[in-house]
Amino acid sequence: MGWCVKRSIKNRNYLKVWAFLITTVLTSIASAGDALRVGIHDKPPLTQIAANGQITGFIVDVLNLIAAEEGWEIEYVPCNWDQCNQMLTLGEIEMLSPISSNEAKQRRLDYNRESLYVNWGQIVMAGKDAIKSPLDLAGKTVVALSSDPHFADLKELAERFDIRVRFLEVSDYESVLAWVDHGPVDAGLIPRSFDLGGFQQYPLIKSSVIFNPAEIRIALSPLNGQIPNAKRIQRLDYHLTRMKGDRDSAFYQLQEKWFGNTAVVEIPEWLLWVMLFLLLLMAMLAAGVLLLRRQVRLKTGEIHEMNGRFTSFMQNLPGIAYMKSATGQYLFVNPVWETTNHLPESQVIGRQSAEIWPERDLESREQDERKVLVEGKPVETTEVHPWGKRPSYWRMIRFPIIGLPGEETLVGGIGLDVTDQKETARELTHLHHQQQLLLESVGDGICGINGMGRCTFVNPAALEILGYSREELIGHKFHDLIQHTRHDNQPNPEKESALYAAYRNGQRGDEIGLFWHADGEALTVELSVYPIANGELPGAVLIFRKQRIVA
Repeated sequence: MGWCVKRSIKNRNYLKVWAFLITTVLTSIASAGDALRVGIHDKPPLTQIAANGQITGFIVDVLNLIAAEEGWEIEYVPCNWDQCNQMLTLGEIEMLSPISSNEAKQRRLDYNRESLYVNWGQIVMAGKDAIKSPLDLAGKTVVALSSDPHFADLKELAERFDIRVRFLEVSDYESVLAWVDHGPVDAGLIPRSFDLGGFQQYPLIKSSVIFNPAEIRIALSPLNGQIPNAKRIQRLDYHLTRMKGDRDSAFYQLQEKWFGNTAVVEIPEWLLWVMLFLLLLMAMLAAGVLLLRRQVRLKTGEIHEMNGRFTSFMQNLPGIAYMKSATGQYLFVNPVWETTNHLPESQVIGRQSAEIWPERDLESREQDERKVLVEGKPVETTEVHPWGKRPSYWRMIRFPIIGLPGEETLVGGIGLDVTDQKETARELTHLHHQQQLLLESVGDGICGINGMGRCTFVNPAALEILGYSREELIGHKFHDLIQHTRHDNQPNPEKESALYAAYRNGQRGDEIGLFWHADGEALTVELSVYPIANGELPGAVLIFRKQRIVA
């Protein structure tokens, strides 16, 4: 989410206040999962799927190390490349690896920043030194895996330099080796990470032709949500950076285990000359930059630092954010603010709200901003936004941004859309009202019993039949008040009643039972009990009607 702040903010303390308040809002949003489903496609030795479905490889071992330290439970899901991408898009898996940073960027996926491995495409052949540069591929046939990301780059390279190459596509890397070894094709394309030592039946060698360096990353599903993805990316990068910074860490031990010393690449002579030229060019550019840097270092550093921090915050902020001067002119709005208000930043910066929306009543919002400046404290409100297709509710926090002595105090604001929460609460209230009307309108007595046998709700018909008030029933054991004695005046064991079987054992029942009226009269009733779930213990709903009065 790239953008540039058009007005210079003099004090870096503004940004520190932004970081604190935005972090406070973001941490109130819960995002957790019981297990992480990670899609794995066959790319040995980075990842490999055995015939029995067992998943192993360098990336799997690294993820297991990180999961053990983070307390994550990982479920690896084997799939081919197209299936993995579809499952990631639909949210059926939370993460996918291996994937290059370029592929993740083209698919607009979230991905971690610290690479697990640097891979590139490499040409293999049967005859030594038969192919020394990409130009030697002219007139030859090259076989490649159709889903190999380096394949598209090789075809683009050949087209760009008008190298006429015949390409053949297969479904797995062993087929690539077999076609090259048996002679129908001249060369094959494999990734740098591919271990020829595991296929000694094909005596092939790697040529000096390499291209398309790609950093291997871990991609995350966009359906996870921005906040969970940002947290997982931060933890992945933290552990990778820590392990890669220690040459004795398990990371390098796993590299030795899976790659060993067999992946030695012969660097072609032409590439050495290109690298030397680039080094000389970089040295000349560095000297020029050093000469100019003394004149512009401070101001350029401040601008880059502010842009970097703002960009980092705004990419992960799910709500609107803005900043105003003490006189009410907008100094900054984030992309979510632009989308919500249907206005680009260029039409907002430097203008007051009354200039932008002269037809709207904004007095209450401006009054809150003045209160922030006068009292120097945050003001939190819930506001209705009535100007869209449908009214929306926003939880707004406006706060002062205090500069150095002599500098004006600015007003900052952040807001989260709470429309869904408001509508859910309204629907629940309406549903509760309907249920209450239903309970009060029926002629049968209805009581709710929790898992401890205590009455939790009762309708008017039940109160009339039993002769108790609502306060005398709610919270008390129903059996002790209503079913305590049999016809022969002997105690009625609670565990023998249909009501007990319902609220403790989850058994539905119907029976003719004996209830006792509040004034001591015995009532014969027809009753039905229905078990209901109620947290750890079940409960029950009791429905009954008076059959006859027993003298």
